[in-house]
Amino acid sequence: MGRLVRAAPADRAGRLITTLDVVTSRRLFRSSVTGEVRFKSRIFSNVWVMTGSDGVLARLRRIPSTHTSLATLGDGTVLEIRPEGWGTVVATGDNHNARIARESWWGRRWAVTGTGFAYDLTSDPMPRRWSLRIGGHPVARLAGTLWSYNRMIVEADVAVPVHALILSWHVLARPWEAAAAPRSLRPQRPPAPR
Repeated sequence: MGRLVRAAPADRAGRLITTLDVVTSRRLFRSSVTGEVRFKSRIFSNVWVMTGSDGVLARLRRIPSTHTSLATLGDGTVLEIRPEGWGTVVATGDNHNARIARESWWGRRWAVTGTGFAYDLTSDPMPRRWSLRIGGHPVARLAGTLWSYNRMIVEADVAVPVHALILSWHVLARPWEAAAAPRSLRPQRPPAPR
């Protein structure tokens, strides 16, 4: 198994600092994808499958009673995706944190950020067409079907983290959850009388 080693930074005198960051290439491969990725679900189903050229990349299950989703990645990592309110959705689990936040009033532009990545999710002029961008340049294109996002195709030109794609799918497939105010999706119980 190969290893990716980042060069150590130099101190003020130009000497190399001796600590090196070593990351296994297998871990990097599993957390980012290139090429064509598909999200598939049957109509009115709470189960989604994210597939790529290597097979199933993730399985997603929506829990309607709590307005959250659980994503199980191919390497066993489990993410909880939950709305934070006011146009923010977060994904947490297994030392992976990511978030997507609405940047425009109409929800046509979102900021997708996480550990080691930052993208803009922007609506294209054609209906149900979106793109992930870095500095205004598209790196991945997302397309839903004519009527829904039960089937969504992603074409990534460069490696895109799975977390960014899952969060992008979540706000496109469930925009009402992402836009809701905190704690407005589930009414709060009044305090019990004493």
